[in-house]
Amino acid sequence: MQRRTRGRPTREEGEALRKAILDAALSVFIARGFEAASMAGIARAAGVAKITLYRHYESKEQLFVEVARRAQLGVRERLGTVADAGVPLEAALRQIISKLYDGYTHPEYLAVMRMVIAEAGRFPKLGRAMLDDSAQVSAPLVAYLQRLKDAGQVDLDSPYDAAAQISGLASGAGRYVLLTPGRHPASRRRWVESLVTLFTRAWRKTA
Repeated sequence: MQRRTRGRPTREEGEALRKAILDAALSVFIARGFEAASMAGIARAAGVAKITLYRHYESKEQLFVEVARRAQLGVRERLGTVADAGVPLEAALRQIISKLYDGYTHPEYLAVMRMVIAEAGRFPKLGRAMLDDSAQVSAPLVAYLQRLKDAGQVDLDSPYDAAAQISGLASGAGRYVLLTPGRHPASRRRWVESLVTLFTRAWRKTA
């Protein structure tokens, strides 16, 4: 990491430092697991003094929670902007499901989720935080489905439940936490297209 000049760090420097710490923590947690990882090792990997690390995170547990939440919110970043109601339903769902699939099957995301499950008993508040973050991840999708419902294009009771169903199946309904997903493009395409067919048949309004 580049040594900054003396004085109060700029906002950009602060954000760069936080990113370096979280990137390093992710790498160390994945390589060593939560139990074997140490704050000293994470500080070395981030290129910062141990005292600097403790100024940002009081404990390894707090840092782990931040890494886990960051991984989940990364799925939201991959989702980006959800299509508007004028895009054909199949095309919009194909784009949405593809982006969610790529986010939920990313190797780093899966590695973090496996650690979260393994350490769930140690972090009773982490599950609630992850659920709260999942609502943030799905918020644009909920809004999109609400627009479709308001426009009379789909027949569904709850846009929120529908968004949860799309996200759950796009992520492999949890199976990818246990099994490494096939990274072959044909496998990805089959999974995405099967979900597009499922949801359009279930929700599209017929005349």
